Amino acid sequence: MNVFRTIRTDPAEQTGFTLVELLVSMSIFTFVSTAAVGSLLVMIDANRKAQQTQTTMSNLSFALDSMTRDIRTGTDYYCTNGFGNLPPSGSNQTSDCNNGARGFSFNEGGSSLTGAPGCSGSRISYYLDNSTGRIQRRLCTGSWQDLTSSDLTIDTLRFYTTGAHPSNPPSGSSDDEAPTVTIIIKGSINDTGGAGDTEVAIQTTVTQRLLDI
Repeated sequence: MNVFRTIRTDPAEQTGFTLVELLVSMSIFTFVSTAAVGSLLVMIDANRKAQQTQTTMSNLSFALDSMTRDIRTGTDYYCTNGFGNLPPSGSNQTSDCNNGARGFSFNEGGSSLTGAPGCSGSRISYYLDNSTGRIQRRLCTGSWQDLTSSDLTIDTLRFYTTGAHPSNPPSGSSDDEAPTVTIIIKGSINDTGGAGDTEVAIQTTVTQRLLDI
């Protein structure tokens, strides 16, 4: 007696995907996946650029805050366009720049920076190095040091100085204007990803804290 039976099914009762349905499903999946990956890459690039912008702006803000803090408590403001025209360390020369200049120096009010060993005098100078696009600082007669990072290219650095009179003007001269410095910085954040640079501009005005009347 044969206990095995052959079970036959009607082809019409079989279920599954046809070739056309499979191709359509794969096409939709590919389209959705491509769109999702593209959106993800855009979000990653935007996040990278935002982080780079935030880091670079923090560096620029730190440099500007450092400049304004020292200038506010300093004396004997002097500005010039010529690199070699900045006064020597210890000098009390002063100069106004109504049309702006890219070089600026002053005597530090204290000795937190210029009081370091090997620093002769109290002159602090700032200058824009056009060859590198960076703001530089010099203490006393030392070497120039970068204040801004390589991620930022500074195109414009202008110091507009008014009222930069000596602390003790000659007899008969008028000195009733508080020394004021307006700093304008313009540049661009270098985008290493190739999406284009981001332009930045910042401005601040500093009034000398020392009573100079």
